[in-house]
Amino acid sequence: MQYLYFLLMVVGIILLIIGVKTIPRLINTKLLYEMPCVDKEGAFFLPKGMYGIWLSGKLFSKSPIGKIGFKITNQQTGRTVPLSISILKTSSSGFTKGRMELYWFQAEEGNYLLSLTDEGNIIEKAEAAIADIMSKKPVDYRQFSVQIREHRSVFIFLLAILEIVLGMTMMKFGIIHLVAFL
Repeated sequence: MQYLYFLLMVVGIILLIIGVKTIPRLINTKLLYEMPCVDKEGAFFLPKGMYGIWLSGKLFSKSPIGKIGFKITNQQTGRTVPLSISILKTSSSGFTKGRMELYWFQAEEGNYLLSLTDEGNIIEKAEAAIADIMSKKPVDYRQFSVQIREHRSVFIFLLAILEIVLGMTMMKFGIIHLVAFL
């Protein structure tokens, strides 16, 4: 029986290590294009894949969420790329700057044009209305930029968190029962 608890502890450690190593790879995605929010359009090239639109800027300042919208157009075909709202918005921040994924999209290989519009979605407009009530200060668009990054599924992130929790639980359970046998 002691071997079973020892095995449980080892499997827990392995799950914990895998989960901890997975999370930084999900958050630190490759930056493919960055455009300041003061620019209204920018062109870039994308290989085939899934990508996210991130808003990056200074922390603790009023953001342009809800005041700007995004439109991505394939320059070869002229078609607008459909954008999907990120349900669980992934974010990453340092001491002074942060970024948040707002939308994700699937793209074929080609040249694309990113345009900033005045139309945010309804949820973002509601957030902007609340921010306007709380702070009368205008948005400083010079402090923010739009980034195109590789998209990582939130479900893989949740799976990594589950691995960490399960690994810690298995490790703790194995240690407690091994100590009880001694």
